Amino acid sequence: MSAVYDTFLRDNKEILLFNREVNSVIVIGLGNPGEKYAHTRHNAGFLVLDAYAAAHELVFNERKIEQSLVAYGEGLLLAKPQTFMNESGIAVCRIMHNNKGVLVVVHDDIDIALGEVKCSFGRGSGDHNGVQSIIDQLGTKDFFRIRIGVRPVHQELLSRIAPPDGFEKFLLSRFTPMEEDLLQQGVVKAIQIITTLPSNTVEELMNTYN
Repeated sequence: MSAVYDTFLRDNKEILLFNREVNSVIVIGLGNPGEKYAHTRHNAGFLVLDAYAAAHELVFNERKIEQSLVAYGEGLLLAKPQTFMNESGIAVCRIMHNNKGVLVVVHDDIDIALGEVKCSFGRGSGDHNGVQSIIDQLGTKDFFRIRIGVRPVHQELLSRIAPPDGFEKFLLSRFTPMEEDLLQQGVVKAIQIITTLPSNTVEELMNTYN
C-alpha cells in the first residue's frame, strides 16, 4: 500500500464505497499524456472527461502535487493523471489523499465493443495496467468503474488485435474515421453516467446502464 495513502485509507475507507452520505464524486479518467497518445483507444478515459468538461464549460488546470490535470464541477472533481497509464495509481493516491469523495475510474476496455459502456464495482483489473496500478496503490478494488468499449466491430479492423501485434499495439493506435460515430455514442453514454453520479448508488447505476 502506498505510504501517502495508508493513513487516509485507514481513516476514510468508507468513502471508497458508493453511498448517499458523500456529496462529492472524484472521477478519474485514465490515459497517457502528450500529443503522441491523443485520441488513441487507451486514452478513452481522457476523451470522456474532455467531452464532459467541454459540455459543462469546465477548465482543467495542472495540480503538480497530485500529478494530474484537475477540473471542478457541481458535486464532481474530474482528474486526468499525468503519470502515464501504468503508474496511474500514484496520482490517484495523491488525489484521494487531498480530496474527500467517492472514487470513480473511467477507462478503456478491450473486451467491450466500441460504442458500448458498462459499469462495475469491486472487480479485478481485467489485465488493464492503469486499473491494476490503482488497485495496487490503494490496496483495494472496491471502487466504481465506467468501462468504455474500444473493441473493434468493423471486420477489417479485427485482425489488428490478433497476434503478433496483439492488444497492446492496437490500444495505442488512434480511432479510425469509420469508428467516430460509435466512439461518440460511447462517450455520450459515459457522460450520462457521470452526470447522474452524485445522485445515484452503485446498484442504481449498474441496473440502469448494464
